[in-house]
Amino acid sequence: MGRLAMEARSKAVYLREEVNKTKNPRRRSFDGGDGGGYDENMETRVLKLEECVTDFVTEARDRLARIETRLDQTATSADMHREMTDQTWRLVTFVCGFGSALVAVTYFMATHIK
Repeated sequence: MGRLAMEARSKAVYLREEVNKTKNPRRRSFDGGDGGGYDENMETRVLKLEECVTDFVTEARDRLARIETRLDQTATSADMHREMTDQTWRLVTFVCGFGSALVAVTYFMATHIK
């Protein structure tokens, strides 16, 4: 066998082993292999996670309170519709009243002023 053939074969063996490792990963024990199942590092990591979750919950609760306060101050579409309807009727009432007043003044001027 030539040198290139040996290198190709060793690369193929290496790749096959890597593929087998990914297909069947060995489970590492957290306790160093004595079967106890206790890991001090895992304990500290869990404590850090619990602290982060507590901070996140507090922050989320504060944000939710701010959002609810902002929503209480924001008009809904029903409120906007009601206000626009009221404003429209006020305008219609004013225009009709003003028009009627102009007609009345014009009639008065036409009949009483000579």
